[in-house]
Amino acid sequence: MLVRDVLVVKGSRAVSSDATNSNATGAKGAIPANVIDRAITWHLRQADMSDDDWIMFVAWLEADPIHAAAYDRVAISDRAISRTDALPARPDRRAANDDHPAFRRWVWGAGGAAVAAGIALMIVPSLMSPRAAPYEISTAPGQRQQIALADGTRIDLSGGSRLTLDRNNLRVAALDVGEATFTVHHDAGTQFTVRSGRLSVQDVGTVFNVVRSGPRLDVQVAEGSVVFQPDGERIVLKPGNALIAREDDRKVTMGTVDADMVGGWRKGRLAFSGEPLSQVFEALNRLYGTNVTLTGDLSAQPFTGMIETTGRAARDIPHLADLIGVEWRRNGETWILSRRSAAAR
Repeated sequence: MLVRDVLVVKGSRAVSSDATNSNATGAKGAIPANVIDRAITWHLRQADMSDDDWIMFVAWLEADPIHAAAYDRVAISDRAISRTDALPARPDRRAANDDHPAFRRWVWGAGGAAVAAGIALMIVPSLMSPRAAPYEISTAPGQRQQIALADGTRIDLSGGSRLTLDRNNLRVAALDVGEATFTVHHDAGTQFTVRSGRLSVQDVGTVFNVVRSGPRLDVQVAEGSVVFQPDGERIVLKPGNALIAREDDRKVTMGTVDADMVGGWRKGRLAFSGEPLSQVFEALNRLYGTNVTLTGDLSAQPFTGMIETTGRAARDIPHLADLIGVEWRRNGETWILSRRSAAAR
């Protein structure tokens, strides 16, 4: 049964949050009205919260699982109203020809919002500091490199990747392309920031994996928590949650992964859930430096499963081709995969 419906005016629209019973929240009993009120307060404040406020917010989430359930309910309701709001929008102060992607609203995909306690990371629109002294570390496809920073943070950089670090700030990095797993040393006084395009990941001590491929950003969390913040919204993700954000069409999709598999590429383990084959072979290219051509519409074919690589592309690529039921052949250094002919089926 519904325990309470809360309606709060937020700017020019209303935020409706239904507190539900234990079947909907996962907590024991209904969410108390005062907890819903507190969750709404936190949600409304987040557009201009300070670092100290964020520490207090995360502490509130950690204090009781029902706090996370309440905040999740408020955030989901707010997004639902944002998608269907029929009220006139506030005047747009941009120039008529200003179509910068930063001004376009993010669209949420399937998967829902997961709110959890823990040390928070934030994915936020951001720009490089004008005082930065950047330098690059890059790997060729098939290579990898481990980087140990002076603060105790470790970065495992996969093949075909480029990472930019800052000589003037050890607590900032930018993943320009490729994949990296970050094991961040805890420093309560200074957050560690990973930038990628116009998005950033900020944290004070956790383990997470980031992949940058064109306009697509993937984040998977093994330890700690993640807060996604497009256009002022912040959704906390717990370990085992995954996020895909695209900067071209501003779409966000959230899902789940096995936390133990986050950064599994370091041990030759790759896990996929409904990913197109183009992403699968892009991951293999980072590990092996292989050139794989997928013919026809094969690149869009979804793949779900775990791949245990052997370290030998000549063994793993034919094995994967057999696994997904396609033909393969080699043309020099290029592997060509295509759908099986009717005679071969």
